[in-house]
This record gives sequence, C-alpha cells and structure tokens, in this order.
Amino acid sequence: MKLLTFYIMKRMTINFVVLFTLFFLLGAVIDIIINLDEFDKIASSLSKDGGFIARIFALIQVGVGFEGPRLFQVYGYLHGVIAIGAMAFTAANMLRSREFVALMAAGISLRRIAMPFLLVMGGISVVALINQEYMLPRVAPLLLRDHGELGKDSVGSFSVPFTPDQNGVLLLAPSLNPTTGEIKEPTFLVRDEKGRMIRQIRATSAIWDGEASGRWILQNGRSVDVVFDAETAQAEILPPVDVAYYETELSPYILTLHRYGQFIGMLGMKQLNSMLEVAGTFDAPMLRRHWYSRFASIAMNILAMIIVIPLFVTREPVVLSRQAVKCGGIGLMILFGGTIIMLMPVQGFPAVVSVFLPALILFPIGLLQLVNIRT
Repeated sequence: MKLLTFYIMKRMTINFVVLFTLFFLLGAVIDIIINLDEFDKIASSLSKDGGFIARIFALIQVGVGFEGPRLFQVYGYLHGVIAIGAMAFTAANMLRSREFVALMAAGISLRRIAMPFLLVMGGISVVALINQEYMLPRVAPLLLRDHGELGKDSVGSFSVPFTPDQNGVLLLAPSLNPTTGEIKEPTFLVRDEKGRMIRQIRATSAIWDGEASGRWILQNGRSVDVVFDAETAQAEILPPVDVAYYETELSPYILTLHRYGQFIGMLGMKQLNSMLEVAGTFDAPMLRRHWYSRFASIAMNILAMIIVIPLFVTREPVVLSRQAVKCGGIGLMILFGGTIIMLMPVQGFPAVVSVFLPALILFPIGLLQLVNIRT
C-alpha cells in the first residue's frame, strides 16, 4: 500500500509541476507579446551600445525581471485549480490503462486509492500557505508594477490624498515610496471635535520607524498650533516649534493598501496581525477575513478535491472528455465562488464563521461523495 500511495502521489506531483509550468509560461508569453513594445523599449535602453544579440538578452532579462515574481502570485491564486487538473490527468490515465480494475481485483478499495490525491492536495495547500507568508510579501512591490514601470525594482512612488487615521488626523503628501518607507513633504492636520484644524505639522521628508511602535521620523519637522477663542471663535496662530516625530498607525503598508486594494492579498499573517493592532480607519474585519482565509482555503481545496474525485476514480465506464468538463466546471465554481464568499462580509456572522462558511457547506457534500464511491 505504501508503494501504491507513493506511486500515485509521484504521478500527481509531476503532473502538477508540468501543468503549473505550462500555465505560467503561457500567461507570461501572452503578456510579453501583448506588451512587446514596452518590453522592447526598456531592452533597447539597456542595450543601446550592443548589437542584436545583446538586445535579445536584454529583452529576456526585462521579461524575466517582470514576469518572474508573478510565479509566486500565480501559485498563490491558482494552486487549487491546477491541483484538481493534475488529479484529473493522473486518474484519467490510470482509468484508461485499467489500473483501477487491477487494483480492485487485488481487493483494494477505490476510497483507499483516493487518499493519495488528497494528501498531495494538502501538501500543495501547505506550500501555498508558506508561499503566502514568506514569499509574496517580499515580491509584493514588484507585483504592483504596471508595464509603464518595467525595469524598476518596485512600484513607483504615489501621492497620498487626505487620509485620516484612527484619531481623525489627516495626512497629505505629494509622494510616498512604499519600498523605502520615505514620504516627501508630509503634512499632518490635527482637528478638534468640530473638524477645525488646531495643529499643523509639516516636514521636508519623513521616514517610517516601525520599531518605535509606529511613527514617522520627521526631517525639519515644524508644528504650528491654532487656538480658538471660546466666545468669539477667532483663531490665534502660535509660533512654530520643532517636532522630531509623529506617532500614527498610517504606515507605508496602510497607505499602500489604501492606494492598491489588491496589495492586502499579498501580505503575510504577521503583517496582518500588526495592522489589526493599529487598524484605525482601515477595515479591520476585512483584515481578519484575509487572515482566516489562509486556513479556510486549505479546507476548501481538500473538500473540492473530494467532490470531484468520484468523476474519475470510479469502476463505471465513463467518457473522459465529459468527466473533464464536469470536473472543470465544478472545481472552478467551488474554488473561485468559495474564495469570493470567504472574503465577503456576511451580515450577522463574525469573520471566523463567514470565512469558513463555504467549507462548512461543502463538508457534508464531500462526505456524501466519498461514501457513495462505488467500489
């Protein structure tokens, strides 16, 4: 039985690697072809002094530099679908070569044959969790680049519009570099309960110091207080004073999340935990849903595999093309639909319940499918 288990796991793992590689390369080549002018422009600037061969190598270098980090993003988003495809190819080959017939003749249950597929799906999902925690956060600045930022090491700087923190203080800046954590000419506007500005803090630049419980270290920081008369409501501007830092939860991560909503899906659980501690005006329940979804997706992947396995692991004669269409439709509907439901707020349910709701719904269906395998 160990030999059988390793045999099936090895074949499915090889099929997964092959399918994933083909899928990633196909997507990368299509993207490069569609945006070939942008890639060629950067390659020409890098190889202006070289010939045709140097230009080709520069084009390959730019393409790998832009598409390479997407390897981790594709794995993180599509590993479940590709794993189901690998199972379908593996089981279809075994069904076509009558291996299931020989195994049943030896007294081995088809339910036992289904177990290696579930083990591989579990392993692939655990690798996806590790990828989500350690790799995606590191390459996230590269994944946020568009084709106009080819050749750069991260997403370009962007302006920060009026953004309130949890105390109602507004931050405004013309430029923020999310990679270095440096902000140019920041302005903090402190307001009273009536919304009037009572303090303005400005600096030529600021660097985020996350080690000091979250604060911006100001360069040439100056603070100006405004005092309102209680009777006449007239304002008096006090002399400016020097300010070395300003404490707030508006870190570069938070500001980048406000700018790029998809960035939240590339953060690790450690970063999400730090944001939950100082979530401020950002959607804390959404952060919790993303945190719990890392584990709920593992359960959903395994349950999706259990539901589609009987389409191929069967003793009945079946039309493989028809089973493949059914498997693709069911698998895509479960995984993509379940992911959407996991990240959607459900009225009346806490985040931990709403995230695991698809898995709770799929559990009896998967159990019924597994029990009903005719063997």
